[in-house]
Amino acid sequence: MNAIVGSMSGGKTATVSCLRALLGADVRVVPELRGRFISGTVLVGERRFRIVRQLVTTSTAKVEIAEIGGLQEVWRLPASEMQAGYDQTFRIWWLGILGLPVVRVPRAPTDDASPLVPVTISDYLMYCVLRQKEIDTSVFGTDNNNYKNIKRKYVFEVLYGLYDPEAAGLRERLRKVTTELNALTADADTLERILENTVFATRARLEVQRQETEQELAQARQADLVMTRELTASATIVLREKIGEVEAELARISDAAAAETASISRLEELRDQLIAQSRRLTRALVAERLLNDFEFHTCPRCGAGVPDRGDEDNCRLCLQTPPQAPSPSTLAAEQDRVIEQVAETGDLLDRSKKRLEKLQLARSLQLNLRAELGEQLDHATATYITDQAERIRAVAGQQARLEEHLARIDDALALHVRLQGQRERIAELEREQEELSSRIADSRHSNAAVQQRLEKLDEEFEATLRNFDVPRFDKRPGSRINRETYMPIVDGRSFADLQSQGVGVLVNVAHVLAHQRVALDIEGIPLPNLLIIDGISSNVGHEGVDLERLRKMYATLLEVATEHIDQLQIIVTDNDSPPIDGIYRALELSDTDRLVPGVSAVAEDADQPSEDE
Repeated sequence: MNAIVGSMSGGKTATVSCLRALLGADVRVVPELRGRFISGTVLVGERRFRIVRQLVTTSTAKVEIAEIGGLQEVWRLPASEMQAGYDQTFRIWWLGILGLPVVRVPRAPTDDASPLVPVTISDYLMYCVLRQKEIDTSVFGTDNNNYKNIKRKYVFEVLYGLYDPEAAGLRERLRKVTTELNALTADADTLERILENTVFATRARLEVQRQETEQELAQARQADLVMTRELTASATIVLREKIGEVEAELARISDAAAAETASISRLEELRDQLIAQSRRLTRALVAERLLNDFEFHTCPRCGAGVPDRGDEDNCRLCLQTPPQAPSPSTLAAEQDRVIEQVAETGDLLDRSKKRLEKLQLARSLQLNLRAELGEQLDHATATYITDQAERIRAVAGQQARLEEHLARIDDALALHVRLQGQRERIAELEREQEELSSRIADSRHSNAAVQQRLEKLDEEFEATLRNFDVPRFDKRPGSRINRETYMPIVDGRSFADLQSQGVGVLVNVAHVLAHQRVALDIEGIPLPNLLIIDGISSNVGHEGVDLERLRKMYATLLEVATEHIDQLQIIVTDNDSPPIDGIYRALELSDTDRLVPGVSAVAEDADQPSEDE
């Protein structure tokens, strides 16, 4: 897992745009990058390719590709428009390398005369790249782009084996009805078997029991209130509270004493270092005073006289320039500073020792108090048992039993209500299923493999949301992928109904990560194992519980990337460094170190969308 971090104007989004261009998407970059060349090495399975592309919007601009090792094949292909003399484009080349099917689908699914358009690599990349301008407002930017939303649904159907040009609409509805019907029938049968072998089999009897239990519980609570006003706290309770306070104080004193001991050790070590440094400075000062003005008039080797020669800057003995040495005033100032530090360190050391002595004295006093309270508690426990305490226990036990019984009755009644609603819904679904089956006789049963993939996707989506600790809604708990729109549903709410942009970011990341998990676990789903998330912390708080959610999101992504380290590549961009360890910061940008030096990193989102996006 790699991270691209930096300030908002560093060029993180521009970097993502360059990566998308290398992967076959349309060129959508800031003006300062247009016309430049980008190159990169990509690893697909066991094959490695070097790609060079010019950042221009011309559909016939040539892209150069060379395989590193292996067959060492070389291609020079037009970007997106087929030309004479070429058998494929750069986009089609990517589909072949990734093993993605080449599919042509109706531009408008409800129009029989609609022309066919290809599903391109850009369309598949929707499920691999979360763009900054879309991550907190919509699912892949399809809220106000109907053409892009249609392509998104076709990609989903191709990936999960749902697409059928002849009866896609009917089969999609039949699959949804069958799935819901099977789940409801199994749930209803299970509920009936559970209820028929218990004392809660009859709903009418449950309602009578509930009324009786509520009356008994009200009487028990009233008796409890009366008794509480009459009685005072037992002496043992007070003593236990005091013992707990003393033990907490002992723990605090022990921690403080340990910290003070460590501080004393560090201060003593620092003082010794400063004293040693002061001694070295003293020796340097003494040597400077004794030897600074010493002149040789006689050669120390042969005894001959040394004539005057050289100048003031050279040694008259060896005619060399003496090395520069610190002046005595500098050494003296440093000596004074070190002496002051020694004194300050000594003062700190004395204060720490005094605090440690006080803590040790306080600990001794608390230990004596703890022993005294323990003796009092032992005596009170052995001698202080009252009739009132027994009465309290009896009343509390009765109240707890009644509350538990009432809760069980409420649960059983809820099951009866649920069972009734399920039976009504089952009857409705059976009628719809029969009608659909008569219209598509060749598709009487749902495709088991497809159903397994969709159920796996729901499970992974729900599990990922829980890993992220996404805020949930109690009205309709449980999250899934809508079988009609293929959009994420969070506890019965669509993405548009989430309102919170921070929650939208978490849901979008969980959605794309769930697709990657399913593609990695189930063979036959041709989703590229690449996940790029631009602006991962957009509108997600950085304090309190929001910061914890951000950490959990990072941790889940890192866990998946580590688990599939040879299969999945995850790249995230963020203004701040990742809030957890273990994530490699592949690129660090800033206002002074931008992707494009001297140019503000204006997002490519300002450009008009292309027809394909």
